[in-house]
Amino acid sequence: MKDIEKWADRVYSETDFGRSIATSGAGIIGLVTYLFFNDWVTAAFSTIISFPIIRLVSAGIHEKVNRRRKHAIEREEAEHIYKRLSESEKEVVQAFVRAGGSVMTWDQMNNQPVPSASIESLIQREVIWTSMTADGMRETFALNSAIFDIGNEEAQSKKNS
Repeated sequence: MKDIEKWADRVYSETDFGRSIATSGAGIIGLVTYLFFNDWVTAAFSTIISFPIIRLVSAGIHEKVNRRRKHAIEREEAEHIYKRLSESEKEVVQAFVRAGGSVMTWDQMNNQPVPSASIESLIQREVIWTSMTADGMRETFALNSAIFDIGNEEAQSKKNS
């Protein structure tokens, strides 16, 4: 009886999504098998064999759903930030889009017809920050990639209109 209590405590305190679904699914398969064949050995083997398969499948699906949810949240946050930008701040974002990427050197940025106050504002909003090129030779301005994507989509939609 004590072993059953330990097992039940472990099963019901489980936080691993894949294991929880696998436990339930394998239990259902075992029960259905027992009810259909009236053989506890076949039911036990069905439960044992199905558990790891269900666990792998459910863990994979859960991970995929979590990635999509995380991406959607990041996208929603970026859209919220982008909508709150002033027109001159959006001009800075569009300068990155016209340049073709979310990073520009200081020289490239200085040659853009954008207000420097908007650049500073975006730095304060932590939408743009300074960085270095991969070779460490030049300083750059880096734009938040999600904000760049939204700006790029806006430019594409205006272009297609």
